[in-house]
Amino acid sequence: MSFLAALDALPPNDPARAGLFMQRLRADWRALFAELRADRPVLPLPIFTVVSRWTDVVDVLSRNETFRVTYAPMMDPSVGPYMLGRDGAEENWRDKSVMRALMRWDDVPGIRALAAAVAAQALAATAPPTVDVVQAVSRLVPLRVVQRCFGFPGPDDAMLRWSWASQADMFHNIANVKARHDACVQAGAEMRAWVRDFLAARQPWAQAAGEDTVSRLLRLTAGGLSGLDPEQVVSNICGLLVGAIETSSQAIVNATEQILLRPEVAARALRAARGNEEAVLDAIVWEALRFNPMTTFVIRTTATDAVLGPGTPYETAVPAGTRVAAGIGSAMFDPGVFPEPDAFRERRRTAYLHTGFGPHECLGQFVAYAIIPETIRQILLLPGLRLREGEGSRVDFAGGPFAEHFVLAHGAAA
Repeated sequence: MSFLAALDALPPNDPARAGLFMQRLRADWRALFAELRADRPVLPLPIFTVVSRWTDVVDVLSRNETFRVTYAPMMDPSVGPYMLGRDGAEENWRDKSVMRALMRWDDVPGIRALAAAVAAQALAATAPPTVDVVQAVSRLVPLRVVQRCFGFPGPDDAMLRWSWASQADMFHNIANVKARHDACVQAGAEMRAWVRDFLAARQPWAQAAGEDTVSRLLRLTAGGLSGLDPEQVVSNICGLLVGAIETSSQAIVNATEQILLRPEVAARALRAARGNEEAVLDAIVWEALRFNPMTTFVIRTTATDAVLGPGTPYETAVPAGTRVAAGIGSAMFDPGVFPEPDAFRERRRTAYLHTGFGPHECLGQFVAYAIIPETIRQILLLPGLRLREGEGSRVDFAGGPFAEHFVLAHGAAA
């Protein structure tokens, strides 16, 4: 039975409708969204209303005064008032402008070189016949970028724990699980305490040496030019960690898996990796990630009464306070924007929604554009890299929101 037929057999307000959606989403999200795009582009459910076509997803992500982010209740008790949790507010306008100016375009080649060196060294230490991508490299590379290029040099174990707990609550806690939120608040308290001590040791800020993001921020603030007070500096430094590690790790895992699932694509990717053809490999990586993105939808909440799909036969009025699931994964399979969407075809990087769209497009998108494909390049260079037989290379989430294990074979085949 199709999803919509099964859904329509349930009463309109039955909570089981949402459960059915989530079940089908986990089982085959591409088939589910294809059905919605064709027959029900706006789908009201008890937990949220889903939009699935490109134009409607982009419309929602573009109008941040109407469709607002939902992160503040999780962020504020953890890292303090942070720009990502604010729409139409001074914090968003000011802080994003400051941090974007400090994360310079000309830093990117050095960041990519660091990613290559860290990944190559870590992978060289993995003896055949297997390598666990998550445990060996996919979290390590973005961690080192945060520490060395962003200038947040906390202890490895603590930073990984802070990153995991904050990401899990802020972006993956739709059910509002209290234990997950409590862990986020605790992580934020520890993180801010560490950053405060770190910054105190760097006084006077006007003399902060270094060309990492934090050092630049301290000098700018000391000169009165950032507009930030000391606690706002702390929150923005914490934000450098929050958005970096788990998203990058998941992208590395997902794209690597999708490449290896396609022998012809894997062969092209390996040729590009060996030949240092960055543009070729990068295009393959972003297309691979389209088939298994970091997330298939993001949540927004209507600040006022609003209309979804305006001007279409399916336009739907929703009241203020409605949660909207913007299907970014679905949008990247909309044939109106992605011709032959089921075909693996390298496309313009700007066509994708991997780093978001509109006012909340990822602050560190160009860092991600460097470290994700470069880490995958180093993984592909492992001799004899391949998926293991059967379910041996199935991505293991260990019951959580992020990949914890992704084990590949390498070396000579048995």
